[in-house]
Amino acid sequence: LFELLHQVLAGTYSRSVLSSIERRFELPSTISAVVSSSYQIGNLTVMALVSYLGSKVNRPRFLAAGSLLLFIGYILVVLPQFLGDLYVFADLSTTSTSNHSQTFTCTEVAEITPHSTSCEMEEEKANSNMYIFIIVGMMVCGIGGAPTQPLGLSYVDDHASEHNSALYIGIITTITLVGPALGYLMGSFCLKIWVDFGRVDLDSITIDPKHQSWVGAWWLGFIVCIVVIAIASFPLWFFPKHLEKPEEKTKENGNIKEKKGLMEKEKVDNGAPIELKGLGAAFARLFKNPQYICVLVIFTSIGFKIAGLGTFVVKYLEVAFGKSASQSSFLIGAINLPFLIIGTLLGSVIIKRWKLQKLGMVRLCICGFVLSFACMIPSFFIGCDTIAHAGLTVPYPTSAETEIADGVESTCNSMCHCDQNTYIPVCGPANITYLSPCHAGCTDTSSESGKNEYTSCSCLGANGTSQSVTIGRCFVSNCEESVWGVIVSKSLSNFFSGMCITAIMILKMRTVLPQDKSFGIGIGLLVYRVLAAIPGPIAFGALIDSSCLFWSQNPCSNRSYCTVYDNHKYRRGFIGLVLIAQIASIVAAIVLHSLVVKEQ
Repeated sequence: LFELLHQVLAGTYSRSVLSSIERRFELPSTISAVVSSSYQIGNLTVMALVSYLGSKVNRPRFLAAGSLLLFIGYILVVLPQFLGDLYVFADLSTTSTSNHSQTFTCTEVAEITPHSTSCEMEEEKANSNMYIFIIVGMMVCGIGGAPTQPLGLSYVDDHASEHNSALYIGIITTITLVGPALGYLMGSFCLKIWVDFGRVDLDSITIDPKHQSWVGAWWLGFIVCIVVIAIASFPLWFFPKHLEKPEEKTKENGNIKEKKGLMEKEKVDNGAPIELKGLGAAFARLFKNPQYICVLVIFTSIGFKIAGLGTFVVKYLEVAFGKSASQSSFLIGAINLPFLIIGTLLGSVIIKRWKLQKLGMVRLCICGFVLSFACMIPSFFIGCDTIAHAGLTVPYPTSAETEIADGVESTCNSMCHCDQNTYIPVCGPANITYLSPCHAGCTDTSSESGKNEYTSCSCLGANGTSQSVTIGRCFVSNCEESVWGVIVSKSLSNFFSGMCITAIMILKMRTVLPQDKSFGIGIGLLVYRVLAAIPGPIAFGALIDSSCLFWSQNPCSNRSYCTVYDNHKYRRGFIGLVLIAQIASIVAAIVLHSLVVKEQ
């Protein structure tokens, strides 16, 4: 239990800090989705073999060996923090009115893009490519974590009576759901801490967690995971291959020791175990089983939804409602996920209390999926308008046009030679945000109490040159409190989805032959990774990137990352994709119900 708890804790923690990793290494959402999916990619490479051989090996020791790879993988993940340079951010509010701040004003002479020496120094430090260590480390963790579910769940199911098995698996599933809650809460704590704490004077950090450039200590939680995995893996080396099991299970599954003796005697000519020869037949038995296929569709569609939501829900709350990464992680971990935990435990109790068989569990799934879908619909309509950005969402006040022209320039700043790849927002009159002081047409600065303002601005409308702009966006959100509507909607949706989780896990085992149990679980996880866990975050990431209104670009690495999103397009695409996945699970559950009814 501790081993599985640690893995899901680490998995959700990595998702809670993903937006900070994205900012730290200046990544688009599609690349950060690859970072998130890299665990599943590594897992995929060995899942089928591990699942098939799982019942023929010492499963606890196999799990312990995988833990060693997890330990190594997490060390690789945190290396960028210690091998790379300090994080550098732009905060014009406290810089002096000369030198650096002046470069963002309107000038008639085009500025030179950084190159040669400055970029060579950056490349020597290799900061821009350090995220590759995270990808490789997560892939190694994926390989090490492959045995956990197929071997762990089948080990429990093999050594418990049929009805107790449902309760035990429900308890395991519920405990593993505590992991995500703890992961998000740990992310909330770590993201309040500056990324380079211990290496810089924290008094010199002039921004807060809601600032668009804030990056929290994303790496700190992985250090915790390294310690936890070292502790969790130790007892696994001492578990026996088989435990004494109840008589009911012995009659149902046969004598395991007798089967073991037969398998060990059979060898192929080249010395390899004979069980490898049955791999093709096992595949055929599974994929000719329509009930198992329906369970896979349910498992995959729900997994697709969870993979996308889990990866980007923190960023969604940041973008859509102006919450900091720390606040978003806390809302998910402390409020949203407990509903999922309660729903999962309740579903397990319902199955045990009424001794539900296949048909009863399928009906439970249908009810849960329909109610979950209904509760998620309000989130499709709840959201904030995009903050007014001149040239992006609203016309420039000096423009005679009522429509937004192509590009972010206007006649008022056409001679300013503004950098079209830099986002240094300033707030002007009428709560209109400008991409930079240059885009506001400001030619001068003034300083009061150590804070900079930009003056003599030509794009602020009537009497604009006599007005000034202040550093930062006018708002982080124009309807921040609406986030509670989304939290309530998603929490209730999670509750009803949770009621189905234990039933799905049991149906994966009850729709296959006893000898295919471990293999069926493993193939289910393999299909989940191929069709949901890996492409899910990438699909969501590509959809998120498609809603971007303004891309910033690092002049040295030439890698672009989004700084302004179309909130309505983001919300409709993000929540819409979740609803589509839920519809697919409902349809598959209805088909499975008809198949089970015919079997009765």
